[in-house]
Amino acid sequence: MDKSLTVRRLGFPGFPAAHLPFYPRSCGVNCFYGQREEQEPWNIVEICWVERGACIFEIGDSVFPVQENQSVYRMPGEKRIKIPAPDRETVVYWAAFDGPRAADFMLSYGYPRRALNSGKCPVHLFDEIRNSLNSLLPSDLRRMVTLYTELIGLMGEEQNPGSRKGQLFRNALGVIHTRYLDAGLNVNSLAEILGMHRTTLDRLFLREIGVSPNRYLVKIRLHHALSLLSSTALSVSEIAARTGFTRENYFGRVFREATGRSPLEYRRLRTGGI
Repeated sequence: MDKSLTVRRLGFPGFPAAHLPFYPRSCGVNCFYGQREEQEPWNIVEICWVERGACIFEIGDSVFPVQENQSVYRMPGEKRIKIPAPDRETVVYWAAFDGPRAADFMLSYGYPRRALNSGKCPVHLFDEIRNSLNSLLPSDLRRMVTLYTELIGLMGEEQNPGSRKGQLFRNALGVIHTRYLDAGLNVNSLAEILGMHRTTLDRLFLREIGVSPNRYLVKIRLHHALSLLSSTALSVSEIAARTGFTRENYFGRVFREATGRSPLEYRRLRTGGI
């Protein structure tokens, strides 16, 4: 293995005091060049998504060849081996969760036990989970549960990935994730970029992920704002500007609605300030 990055939740292996459907456990990325990785059975659910290359997963008694833009998962008590392609770099993003109800939560999605044609790896979700695992604040734990839930939802295969609607949705996600810093990006400008009516865009997002494009855009901006509040000394106004919010007071209102705290209160709790 050339390089890897793993982050575990604060206080691991103990469980947080918060009552949640499951507990975010760990998250990371593996960059392989032919070397295999083997793990003994653990009491976890693990999601693995191949961002680049190809990898054979031996999970329990089954073997799953997984290609780029496919995902696979393992359940508690299953041994797991990763065998990447020997002739090219393979990059696998993964996230694990545990708790008494973790297995039931994963099984409730009804995904088959094979490689899923999930589409482009949502690197931003894995990064946000990894950046949030150093907190035991109930609000952060709840937010991580929503990130895991979004991640699991995106694993589901598209009925027709080559359809025009499927392509438009992937294009919309690409625009949002590359241009969320642009304060001029909103639902209307996104619809114009994609060459479609706003109402059609709203319906497309609601059908695919259950939220409007505006709400999704705000969520992405908030994810990055949370990271900047925790890892930098930038002022609230600077963070608002850097994450695409046009006004600081609007940023503060949206932030409080999402977290129950002001940006400064959140920063003090995460950094231990007074």
